[in-house]
Amino acid sequence: MELDFSGVPTVWPALLRGALVTLQLTVAVLLIATPIGCVLALLRNARSAPVRGILMTLSWIFRGIPPLLILFFAFFALPLIGLKLNPLPSAIVAMSSYMAFYFAEAFTAGLNSVPAGQWQAARALGLSPTRTLIRVILPQTIPAALPPYISHATEILKGTALAAAVAVPELASAAKRVFVVTYRPLEILIVAAAIYAVLDAILLILQMAGERWAARRRRGGRT
Repeated sequence: MELDFSGVPTVWPALLRGALVTLQLTVAVLLIATPIGCVLALLRNARSAPVRGILMTLSWIFRGIPPLLILFFAFFALPLIGLKLNPLPSAIVAMSSYMAFYFAEAFTAGLNSVPAGQWQAARALGLSPTRTLIRVILPQTIPAALPPYISHATEILKGTALAAAVAVPELASAAKRVFVVTYRPLEILIVAAAIYAVLDAILLILQMAGERWAARRRRGGRT
């Protein structure tokens, strides 16, 4: 079987539009899930045992349920309680809800890597809890949390393909529509895979840069 990519230029705009939606979905999930993950990580370190128990249970639920099922819940079940979302917002809500708990695990590990003596020393110096967190704890937390955080972030890009199940016109959905019309599924899927690979390569470059930065910060903290 010979591959024929001669028709790809004619469908290139449709694939690029799908790639743009994929990027929009990825960025939106990152912008929403990251601050929520930070808050969840801070609450996980709260002194209240019930709060920690509730958050650990929610984390177990959201990280244990298949993402596609959460997506179906956001798109098909939320309208039953009066919250009807279009395909793209429902995908953002679904992906942000479970990615926030993955990010929370990364941030919690980073917080736990800071010795408890840092909090005690800050209190001895008269720093408020907020200033202690911002000036002392977070600068030490970020280098430890950054590598797993970026690793989870790269998974968001590939996870956006699930949004095709609720008619979000992202890259995988665009590729399917195109090859159904052109009857050239192999060529179109190869091109779509190449676009995913390029986007993922960009995230991997950012991941490696982040890991090098984190390693330098850790080395600097030990000197």
